[in-house]
Amino acid sequence: MRKQWMVGLLTVGLVVCGLTGVGHTRAEASTTADTFISNMSSPVKKVADQYKLYPSVMMAQAALESGWGTSQLTINANNYFGIKGSYNGASVTMSTAEYNANGQLYYTQAAFKKYPDAAASMTDNAQLLRNGTAWNPNYYSGTWRENAPTYESAANALTGTYATAPNYGSSLINLIQTYKFYTLDGSTSSAESATPSQKPVVDTTKVNYYIGSNSQTATLGSKYKGYALYNHVKGSKYKTTKYSWSQIGGWQGRPVWIDARGYKVSTKTNWYRVRFSKQTTSKKYWVYSKALSFPKTTYKADKKSVTLNGTIYPVYDHVFNSTYIAKQLTTTKALTNHSVTIDKKATHVQNGVTTTWYRIHSSSLTGWVSSLAIKK
Repeated sequence: MRKQWMVGLLTVGLVVCGLTGVGHTRAEASTTADTFISNMSSPVKKVADQYKLYPSVMMAQAALESGWGTSQLTINANNYFGIKGSYNGASVTMSTAEYNANGQLYYTQAAFKKYPDAAASMTDNAQLLRNGTAWNPNYYSGTWRENAPTYESAANALTGTYATAPNYGSSLINLIQTYKFYTLDGSTSSAESATPSQKPVVDTTKVNYYIGSNSQTATLGSKYKGYALYNHVKGSKYKTTKYSWSQIGGWQGRPVWIDARGYKVSTKTNWYRVRFSKQTTSKKYWVYSKALSFPKTTYKADKKSVTLNGTIYPVYDHVFNSTYIAKQLTTTKALTNHSVTIDKKATHVQNGVTTTWYRIHSSSLTGWVSSLAIKK
């Protein structure tokens, strides 16, 4: 069962846009959001905590999917998350907007669950995330608090799984940060909680996490045995379990797949979340950067204007398979045959194969693309 956006739920876009406007529209949008938050905060936190999920992410999903409770699906069926199927035999059929493999939007009819009340909708959503699909019980495991170090990583784990919209995770994060839903998770940073007269306390456990595409690779370096594996970044605020290489097995040059980078602020060091199989459901570990050997990436300035060709290529926030761990932002489809500017070139060498990447700029986008995307 793959969850997708409904046309009716897209009214949230109108609500969010209203928040940036003025006058009557702004007041109505603000009132709708305030009422929704007031009514939903307590039950969302109760259900999310029960299933060990992030309340902030659940709250953002409920707001986004239901248009702050104003969508027809929510009004008619108490369905706050747009989950398809039937609930105890009850369902409603509505139009839904979906994205195909090329990122194109299309419309179709689908049956959605009809719930007796909001609590049933929230609990069913939590059970879906915890139990996964019939073919993969770990399908949504990236949202579980024991696997997601931050609400950002949990939100991004819903993109391409729970929803087909390519910007689904970033939309949730924007709502969480705009409305401070992160306070539902039970903690705030020292900078957020400090008064102007206080000096922020230096948090020696602070780690900035960067989630990327899960198919990036590196290999174990020559000194990998000198560094253990952990279930979280060592010294972070999470309780860590240490694993030895005798438990895992390893050798110099053994490939690893990487999907996240953690920058430990106090020591200015990088950690990476790795697994030893292409399967994204494989057990993941955190390891210090010096245990790994990355492909070599060389950067230099290269200013010019170019046009992208008609083939669709991904656009990343960094060079793919670099030490930064790249996250896909979008594809070049929206910029096909449009002139863009380049300000940097990267030469990437992996397994003896050299590829070239360019950082492009348009009026709405900055990102890295393969040289294959550039029209000759």
